[in-house]
Amino acid sequence: MGVAALPRALSLVSSAGRPRVVVYFGNAPGDDLLCTPVLEALAASGQSPVWMLTRHPDLFTGNPSVARVLPYDEPLAYALALMGVRRLRLRFLHFFPDQDRAGPPAEHVIHVMARRAGLDPAAVLLAPRLYLDAAEREFGRFGDRQIAIHSTALSAGMPIGNKEWYPERFQRVIDAMSGEATFVQLGLATDPPLHDVVDLRGKTTLRQAAAAVANSRAFVGLAGFLMHLAKAVGTKSVIVYGGREHPSQTGYADNVNLYTAMPCAPCWFWNRCDYGRECMDRIAADDVVAAVRTVLGST
Repeated sequence: MGVAALPRALSLVSSAGRPRVVVYFGNAPGDDLLCTPVLEALAASGQSPVWMLTRHPDLFTGNPSVARVLPYDEPLAYALALMGVRRLRLRFLHFFPDQDRAGPPAEHVIHVMARRAGLDPAAVLLAPRLYLDAAEREFGRFGDRQIAIHSTALSAGMPIGNKEWYPERFQRVIDAMSGEATFVQLGLATDPPLHDVVDLRGKTTLRQAAAAVANSRAFVGLAGFLMHLAKAVGTKSVIVYGGREHPSQTGYADNVNLYTAMPCAPCWFWNRCDYGRECMDRIAADDVVAAVRTVLGST
């Protein structure tokens, strides 16, 4: 697979030096962001230089653990392996399309990746990293009590219906907190619009979205990329989990994670649900409002 890419690999090594490890994951920005604690631990364990192959290079700008960021290119990774470079493709789930579900991880997905990298999970922090400089942090300040919010999980590259709450309930959260906070809506232009917000849907770069979250007192949303991005820039979140996955498997203990402990949870089904997504339905807008006020009171 990598033989045809050998000339390119040789040229890169000749110009940039030889990496110890080349790391890659896949398509989604959230998955690549989850690689950053593993990259940090690899560098700290003396396995530098580390190269990252990604479709989202902006996630790694300024990251001191990554010697070089290159476009996602599996043949290049194989060619580097032929040259003796350690090739590390990170994964944390096995998906079974015929069952519409993933195999539940036995521990946090970052620790699953750490084991795949040959690292002691105890030495790998459950905290993604994204580095913004002072100039970048000037973007995205719209109010003193600013809250970033995201209305849907269905705009993801791999939409998972069982992660979805209800856009109208996010709107009820905003309505209930009118006058208490400035809400900034992030996401794609096609996401369901919310009202009485600073509307940044489809209007930011990835790093501008990160800056808007960094300048917020809290993030409110669903399990996914923006939850990980908020953790990466040090902003606490209120996450509507429902019951598809458990916060201990994908989330962060310093967030307020609204999880419904039904007998079937966590199920890890993508879209199938035999119970009408009751785990999500049981979480009311008032529950989210109370959680947001708790976070605002602690930050």
